[in-house]
Amino acid sequence: MGSNDLDAPDLDPEAFERYEGFRETTLATFTDPDDNRALRRLGDLLYNMALEYRHHWPREPDLYFLHQTRAAVADLRHLQGYLSLLGREHQASELSARETRLSRFCAKAALQVKKIADSLEREVNR
Repeated sequence: MGSNDLDAPDLDPEAFERYEGFRETTLATFTDPDDNRALRRLGDLLYNMALEYRHHWPREPDLYFLHQTRAAVADLRHLQGYLSLLGREHQASELSARETRLSRFCAKAALQVKKIADSLEREVNR
């Protein structure tokens, strides 16, 4: 994890599957360290159970790869919206100078994530 029990872990993109479960944006709202750890463990358990049991479920509505790629687009859209929210926070709240700078950066990052999501979505829909 990061500098304290509630910080999101420094994610290694090559090991992303170790962090499946609940989104970090959701986990960040649980500020009690024990609750946060419990939800991380629950997310890990649910993900691993899903992997083990998936052969019993109906097939994906589309080809597996297409289905997974659409899920990635949805996660990008979530991140785009979350960063946009953070990007407006310097107008809606009293922030420190550092937080204001970061809020403005988040607004720019949201636009970059939007471009990536738009591009991937176009490819998915071709």
